[in-house]
Amino acid sequence: MRFLDIAIKDLYQIFKDWKPAIFLLAAPILFTLMFGFMFGGFSGPGGNAADDRLPVLIEYENETSLTESFISYLGTSDVIRVEKNMNGSNLETLKTAVDSEDYAAVILISEDFSQTIHQEGKVSLDLILDENSPAGITVKQAIQTAINHLQTAAQAASLVVKSYSEKVGFENPNESETLYDEAFNQSLSAWHNPPVTPLVTQTSIEGSEETSEENAFAQSLPGMMAQFAIAGLIGAAEIIVQERKSGALDRLSGTTVLPFEILAGHWLAMFAMIFLQFIILISFGQIFLRLNFFSAPWATLILSITSCAFVASLGLLIGILAKMPEQTAIYALIPMFVFSGLGGAWMPLEFVGETVQKASRFSPVSWIMTGYKGILLRGDGLQQIGLNVLILAGFSLLFFVPAAVIFYRNRT
Repeated sequence: MRFLDIAIKDLYQIFKDWKPAIFLLAAPILFTLMFGFMFGGFSGPGGNAADDRLPVLIEYENETSLTESFISYLGTSDVIRVEKNMNGSNLETLKTAVDSEDYAAVILISEDFSQTIHQEGKVSLDLILDENSPAGITVKQAIQTAINHLQTAAQAASLVVKSYSEKVGFENPNESETLYDEAFNQSLSAWHNPPVTPLVTQTSIEGSEETSEENAFAQSLPGMMAQFAIAGLIGAAEIIVQERKSGALDRLSGTTVLPFEILAGHWLAMFAMIFLQFIILISFGQIFLRLNFFSAPWATLILSITSCAFVASLGLLIGILAKMPEQTAIYALIPMFVFSGLGGAWMPLEFVGETVQKASRFSPVSWIMTGYKGILLRGDGLQQIGLNVLILAGFSLLFFVPAAVIFYRNRT
């Protein structure tokens, strides 16, 4: 059990200076909160998020049933937040409001808006927006969708009135207008309540607890856990370099301690350090960020073990390859940035191109991310994340075997 003595000695050297240890906990928490807020943290289930839809001002003069139906329909959008104004503001004032970003857009409804819809089934609107800005592009798409729905509803209402007129007839024009308005509103509301809707269900392990649903921190916390686990290798790998430079490694090799015990001791120290970091960060996420890691406790544990095993093997290889203590920082930071950026630690892979998504499969961080997100968002168990566990175990061997080969070669 001499490898345990080596591991304990390494851990003592790592934690005798508490400042780096605190950094390895404070930094991932800080960056978790920062990235989480960027993606809507604390605005998910149970949050009290403000209405963050894009503000759109609607200017109109005649208040008709069709006008009100259109404005009400826009008000149900998930993209835009409608504000009404009947004061007839100056055109330059409205343009200034858009330029100063008080509003993402201004919709101008003309006097003949309702008449044009009723008679021609067409919607004509004047828009003031910046087509080169992301907000302007998004609002324009939302408004165009609403216009298409409005025209479809108008055409459907016209067909209803025409059919009723041919079969039954109207005693007076008011009946025709009433039927038109009723058919128009029903057709428009049908866009929100279609007769056929896709149903997506997610099964989870029987008896598992509620998942974290769309909590934004389900993206940021696993990403920062993986990133700063690799960053933490700098100090641990430096111990191996210092042992070699001071001659302590040669003296140790001259004793009855086997080379494999030396490797195992250093590897175990790194594993224990990272695993402790994972436990603290997982507990932080469970308690303070409403991330339900315990919806699948065994899956969380096994995924954490294989994740830490991969990082420890990478750290062992870095410590053996580095010739100078300063090189450990370079050798650790390069894979940290490459694996984290490519693996989706900073941005969900759903937001990047197909080429990057395919390349991300070669990053172990992506398998850590998808594993934890599957547990947090879908309640995945061991069966669902089995592939992630196997691939991370493969990455552990991929880094451990070369480290062992180089170490043994240097000892001979």
